[in-house]
Amino acid sequence: MSPDKAFYVNPLNVSGSKFQLDKAESNHANRVLRLKKSEVICLLDGVGNGYYAKIDSIEKYVSGIIIKSIPDLGENVCSVGLASALIKRDRFEFLLEKATELGVNEIQPLILERCVKKTMNFDRSQKIVISSAKQCRRSRFPLLHEPIDMKKLLKNSNGQFISGLMDASKSLSELKLDNNVTVIIGPEGDFTKNEIGQMKNAGVLFFNLGGRRLRSETAAINSLAVLNELFD
Repeated sequence: MSPDKAFYVNPLNVSGSKFQLDKAESNHANRVLRLKKSEVICLLDGVGNGYYAKIDSIEKYVSGIIIKSIPDLGENVCSVGLASALIKRDRFEFLLEKATELGVNEIQPLILERCVKKTMNFDRSQKIVISSAKQCRRSRFPLLHEPIDMKKLLKNSNGQFISGLMDASKSLSELKLDNNVTVIIGPEGDFTKNEIGQMKNAGVLFFNLGGRRLRSETAAINSLAVLNELFD
């Protein structure tokens, strides 16, 4: 049975079978959750390692002994990235949370021609990603990037790009996918002809998500859920 509570542990604060939480995580464990000595907790180092550990000290910093190491705890076998247009803050933050829960490795916000939002609060967004990763017990925290435009995204190609498009002829399950995929999702007003042309020229594969017009965050979550099923 896995522990109820999960915490971020800096990889530098894991030495052999010993660990120590940083000040913020220690305060949360002590003052908010009021954990006691001998309690077993889950540790996540953000770079792919999970641990079950027992607390032996709750003084200034929470520390203790690692009793089990679990490489790639909570991680998918394949690499899935999300390149999503910036949308209204509440919806974008909801998307960050759910994309993290659905196992994305990287999140690349996009500033597209029809985006209403052109900026994001990076620090706040980063905290949402980390909090969500801890909540769902992911040992590898998604890498969040600063916003870029479509041209720069396609130029810095790494792996296979796919994108949801209303009039695409194939469903996501009909595409021939690699093990390293990035899903491109447009804004509420959809991609412009120029952006669609850029994606076609770059060899992006298009798929449809049915006959209903979906909000950006819904389209992203739908796509990621299907990919999880296909890559399982």
